[in-house]
Amino acid sequence: MRERWKLVAVLVAACTVRAGTATAQTATVGTFVTYTEPAGTLIMPFDSTTGHRSFQIVTRVTGNQNGTPVATHWSYWASDCSHLADFFVCLTPNDTAVVDPTALQTEVQVPNPPANVKVGALTDLSGKRGMVTVTAFAADTGPSGRECKVLNPSAVLDSVLVGSWTIANATTNASFGGDAIGVIDPAALPPASILAAGGLRIQTYDPQKLTDSQVILLPVVYPGGDGAFAQTELGPITSKITCDAGFVDNLEIETSIPSLTFKCATFAAISANVAPKGTAPLIPVTTAVTTSGFVHLRNCRTSKGILGNKKFVFAFHGQAVGPFGTLTSGKYTSSLPQS
Repeated sequence: MRERWKLVAVLVAACTVRAGTATAQTATVGTFVTYTEPAGTLIMPFDSTTGHRSFQIVTRVTGNQNGTPVATHWSYWASDCSHLADFFVCLTPNDTAVVDPTALQTEVQVPNPPANVKVGALTDLSGKRGMVTVTAFAADTGPSGRECKVLNPSAVLDSVLVGSWTIANATTNASFGGDAIGVIDPAALPPASILAAGGLRIQTYDPQKLTDSQVILLPVVYPGGDGAFAQTELGPITSKITCDAGFVDNLEIETSIPSLTFKCATFAAISANVAPKGTAPLIPVTTAVTTSGFVHLRNCRTSKGILGNKKFVFAFHGQAVGPFGTLTSGKYTSSLPQS
C-alpha cells in the first residue's frame, strides 16, 4: 500500500477552566493530500503580476501505460475569485508539460515524428495572480489526434499526476517554488475546525533580514469547479475567512497581531519592510519582530461560523535573502497548543 500523508484533527469538545487544562476530543479525518506521490488533482499558486514570472510543471507518472492519453484540465482562478481561464493538455505515459500563465493553450502530442503541438486559442494572464487546479480525466483526442477532450467530467483519475511550480520576482532578483499540493480525494477534505485547535503555522526567517516575502493562502472548497466541472473539481472559497493571528518568536513568546481576513487566493508580505507600497503586511509595522519564528493562525471562521467539511486552507511562505529563496508550506498540528 502506498504511503500517504495523514492529518489528524483535534476537535474541541469542551473547554473548562480547571488548573489550566482543556478537554479535547480527537477525530481522524483520513488520508486526503500528498506532496510525494501522484494524485488526481493538483493545486498550485501562480503570479504573473508586474515584475513577476511564474511557471507550472506537471508530469504523468502512472496510470494506463498502453499509450492512451490522459486529459489534464487546467483551471485558473484569480485572487479576486473570478474564473480566468481553462484549457487542456493531453499527456501520454511519462509525458511532462511546462505551462506559462501568460501563454495558455491546449496541447496534444502527435506521432510520426513525435511532437507536442499547441492548438486552439491563446490566453494571456499577464497582470493576474491566484490559484490553478489541474485535474486528470480519461481523454479523447478525436480522429485527427489533435483534440484533447474529456470523456467523462464526473470521473477523475486518481494517482496519475505530480507537479511543481515557481514564482520569480524580477525586482528583487529572487525566486521560490515547491511541489504542487496533490489531493487524493477532494470529497475527503477534513473539517477546517482543526484551525480551532492546534492551528496553522507558517514559518519565517527574521522578517527584518528578508528582501522578499510572499505569504500565499489558498482556501479551497469541494465541489467548487467551473462549468462542466462544477461538481467534480476543487475551487476557491469565495466567502471571507477571518483567523485570529499571532507571531511566535525564537524564545517561544507569542505576540498578538491583527486578525487575518482573506478569501480565494491571497498574497501578502510577512512584514512592512518587504511589503509592496500600498499593501498591508501580516505583521504590522507597530509590532516589533526581530527573530525567526512563525505566524500562528487559528479559530478561522466565516460569517456563518467555523469552516465546515470539504473546506480547507493551504498556505505557503516564499521568502528570500538576496538571491537565496526558499519556500515553506503551512503546517497543521494534531493537538492543542501546550501551555
